[in-house]
Amino acid sequence: MFARLKRWLALEVVSDPRIHMRTCELYWEELAAGRFERHGDCTAAQNELAKCGPEVRDWARGLLNHPEYEARSFGAFLLGELGRKRQLGDGEDAVIEELGALTRRPIGEEAKEAEAVCSAVTAIGRIGNRRAVPFIRDVLNSTDPSIVGDTQWEAAGVLGRLVGEQFNRTGNPVAAAVAWLASHPVDNDE
Repeated sequence: MFARLKRWLALEVVSDPRIHMRTCELYWEELAAGRFERHGDCTAAQNELAKCGPEVRDWARGLLNHPEYEARSFGAFLLGELGRKRQLGDGEDAVIEELGALTRRPIGEEAKEAEAVCSAVTAIGRIGNRRAVPFIRDVLNSTDPSIVGDTQWEAAGVLGRLVGEQFNRTGNPVAAAVAWLASHPVDNDE
């Protein structure tokens, strides 16, 4: 009986999202110091956090402003997962604004921020809120070399899902999405 209780308690601790959050935070602190010792632990923690529900929403929102781009990217991913499961609650519009702000962050010389921008675009698509169209428009119109390419292709697919078009079935999804936007003015009140 004691062994069964011990296993049950171990499962309770392991399934506590706060433990996984702290594991990720420690890893991102190590990254800032140039160490990578907890990478495997962080990956396992991220996998567990992706299974969670609304209890991780506010923590994920806070990650969107984290100094490490990997943390911002993971925060966007988590919010996209919650949005896909319709678990953002009354915070959905605020989350869209925060993800939109992430899509507008300067990329910088190392271009690592482009990963976080792409994660934000993907998350917006998973959430499926049309209020995000102005942010997607900005990504599609970007001339930043780090955004041109994969991130813009992702944005074209997301815009298509948001507005009910299939830009990805054209020869150039980005050009088709930009052309659609030019003939369908969009503002922040959409």
